[in-house]
Amino acid sequence: MNKQISNAMGWVIGVLVVFPCILYGINYFFKNKFNDGKLAISKYASSCYEYRLLIPRSLELKTASYATSFLAPKESIYNLTFRDPSMNKFFVIKFFNFPMDKRLAFRAVMRDKIALLTVNKDDLNSPNYGTKENPIPVFKVRENLPDSVSIKRGEENGWNADITDKQFKYNVEQYLTYIMPKEEFKKRFEKTNE
Repeated sequence: MNKQISNAMGWVIGVLVVFPCILYGINYFFKNKFNDGKLAISKYASSCYEYRLLIPRSLELKTASYATSFLAPKESIYNLTFRDPSMNKFFVIKFFNFPMDKRLAFRAVMRDKIALLTVNKDDLNSPNYGTKENPIPVFKVRENLPDSVSIKRGEENGWNADITDKQFKYNVEQYLTYIMPKEEFKKRFEKTNE
């Protein structure tokens, strides 16, 4: 009987204390390689402006995935890349964990139309961005329509494919935290004591 109690206590300690500590340690070290995107959202967003651009008929579509922690399921990124001939730069519209039905509606509605793209001014002016290999990220797009028309869009008169402010902030947070290189994040958003 005493041996059963000690085995049960060992099992309880292992399952309730040791195993969670191991998982916490793994996730702690795994998360340390990521940026603290929540702190930089407002600074990034305050440098964003709307630009009127034509979204071409041919969009290069790529989906990718990324991990947010060691045991978490993979998250998805939906990328639509295109070249703007007026600026001679490449742009990539990025949606993080965007529902499939909205992705399809977005592509169908926005092709070959002039749209308002919210772009970060620093990304737009940087020589490191705008190439096919490293396009300028865009996290918010809306149709170039008066608000009174855009809000009432639906099944009968076309779908509203606008990206909400909430989705914009989420997209920016995910990009800054998990995608932007750590060195670039430090250079752009972390204060130095010089």
